[in-house]
Amino acid sequence: MTLFVLIPLLPLCASVLLVLGGRRWGEYGHRIGIPAIWLSFGLSVFAFLEVLNNGPFSLSFYRLFQSGSLVVDINFYVDQLTVLLLLLVTGVSGIVHVYSSRYMIGDPRYNRFCAVIALFTFSMVALVMSGNLLVLLISWEVMGLCSYLLIAHWSERTAACAAATKAFLVNAVADIGFSFGIILTFVTFGTLDIQTILAQAEGMQSHTVNLAGWLGWDLQIHPVTVIPLLFFIGAMGKSAQIPFHVWLPYAMEAPTPVSALIHAATMVNAGPFLLVRLSPLIMLSPVAMTAIAIIGAATALFAGLVSLTQSDIKKILAYSTISQIGFMIMACGLGAFVVAIFHLLAHGCYKAFFFLSTGNALQSVQAARGHGETHPASRGTWPLYGGAFLLACLPPFILFSGSYESLWGVTGFASATVGFWIIGLVTVFVTSVYLFRSVTSLFVHAPRTYWTTSGQPALEERSIHPRFVDGPILGGLVLATVLVGVTLALFWSWFAGFLAPAVIPPGASSGAGGTEAGSPVWIPVALGVAFAGWVYAYSLHIRPRPEGSASDRKKTWLYVLFWNKGYFDEFYDAYLVNPNIQLAHWLWRVIDMRLIDRAIHSVASHSVLFAQWLWRIVDIKGIDRIVVGIGQQSVGLSRWLWQVVGVGWLEQKADQEGSRVDVAGSFLQEAEARTIQHQLLVMILWLVLATGTLYLLV
Repeated sequence: MTLFVLIPLLPLCASVLLVLGGRRWGEYGHRIGIPAIWLSFGLSVFAFLEVLNNGPFSLSFYRLFQSGSLVVDINFYVDQLTVLLLLLVTGVSGIVHVYSSRYMIGDPRYNRFCAVIALFTFSMVALVMSGNLLVLLISWEVMGLCSYLLIAHWSERTAACAAATKAFLVNAVADIGFSFGIILTFVTFGTLDIQTILAQAEGMQSHTVNLAGWLGWDLQIHPVTVIPLLFFIGAMGKSAQIPFHVWLPYAMEAPTPVSALIHAATMVNAGPFLLVRLSPLIMLSPVAMTAIAIIGAATALFAGLVSLTQSDIKKILAYSTISQIGFMIMACGLGAFVVAIFHLLAHGCYKAFFFLSTGNALQSVQAARGHGETHPASRGTWPLYGGAFLLACLPPFILFSGSYESLWGVTGFASATVGFWIIGLVTVFVTSVYLFRSVTSLFVHAPRTYWTTSGQPALEERSIHPRFVDGPILGGLVLATVLVGVTLALFWSWFAGFLAPAVIPPGASSGAGGTEAGSPVWIPVALGVAFAGWVYAYSLHIRPRPEGSASDRKKTWLYVLFWNKGYFDEFYDAYLVNPNIQLAHWLWRVIDMRLIDRAIHSVASHSVLFAQWLWRIVDIKGIDRIVVGIGQQSVGLSRWLWQVVGVGWLEQKADQEGSRVDVAGSFLQEAEARTIQHQLLVMILWLVLATGTLYLLV
């Protein structure tokens, strides 16, 4: 099993090699990244088969550090949730690497781009495989750093730099809550190992922690309630949930492959993954689950409406991603963690395909419509409406047949069951309206209002191709829908059973609190909702709309609101960004320039004056005089020693050896040289003694 350690290490090694190689790789950096990612994908497939056959397993290969009770091991935990995300991340990343090898060709920073996306892949792979919270946090932050570098890849563009800064700052603010959550988790459980925390979570529900004990206050909290909220703050930042959603639309300044990675395989998927990974802990906090459900639903609704009002394809895609992630977050808040992961995988595959095929999809396509004869509303078009109703009746059988409901009922939450009913019925209604409008827009012109001679409005409807049910079109659509429905029903049943062990708390049983899946009562109800949607769409299709009505003005006001994205950016600029910039300028002028700079200048000038005083008083008048005096005394002492000791000794020597002048002369010269050396040694000794004494006194 140690071979599976290569799943994160291969992208990391590829990134390191590309960085060390620098520009020497030229335009061949993908030859390092592509094999590494696809090998990682292959190992992910083997890991999936291993978990499928033998269950979860752990990999521990290095102890990072140990301090008291805090032990951090670099270990990986691979279970059903991990292998599903590994297949998505490595698969999409491999496709993106291949796509980038052509899309980014000729880019001056091509090698750096390949290195960063390989590191980006490593960070997400390490995140989903992390066995403890500290390794997860490191991967979390590396992923944020990589997103900053990739969004600002074209740094010569001001918009790209601003977008990267915005993404980094918004995520940094949200990560503060995530970091506090990890700290509080360690204080509560005494460990950072995720599986140990989840196993102990149920027994810690009555445990309290005094957050203000170091201040002498008594502020007791239930950490099992607060920890999920703190983790959710971090998930809100990475997954672009209200109010931290503002960075994702601007992240579209990055190259298209980066957008595919951020939206499909990494970054935004980190939030739902974190909530599902910690689902046994989150389910113990009703307050946290309620907050998660409300914020997720609000984000899904708001972002969906904003995407309908945008004309820029990039903003449409960005807000579409925000809306879909909001739906996943809402599902987590309702307790439907399996639905969230299924939606995450499906959305990741779809969004990756959508981004990588955007270039072809943006080609101009003009739909040529012919002008046929005018037909009354009762001739030729009713078969079209009947076909639309028949298609609208298929989703109730697919959604309420039981298999899809099993995804919602894995954890047994009653809120998940209620959420399934509400969301399922709303989906049926919206699908019915959408199918009716799609059929009529393809095959029938919108009705045109004209006025008769009596002054009464009348409708004229023109059919372009009223033979909708005569050909194989309807039969093919129905057959394809049925086949897809049967396939999904079988896949949903397997998927729910496969992922259930990863989201059900240890010792708990699934199905508690839920209702029996596939209840036949709901199929007639869903069919009635589909019929109601069909009737509503038909009434909108034939109803004349007078211009300038109050409803139109209200719609215009709402349209402007959502077209301006709820004015979130303007609010942040007015009340957060600009005040902080002004505060920074004030601090720079007052604190930095007037206080800190003046204080430094004053210290520097006084230091110079003090040094001058030391030089004049201490050095010249003190040390120099002492040294000169010692030198003079040493010279006098040397002369005295010469006169008293040296001359007498020479006379005695001359008497003993004889009074030969030539010998005495040579000996005197030798003695004089030795005397000079002796004097120098004496002076040096005194200088050393004096200097040491002064240092001791000072």
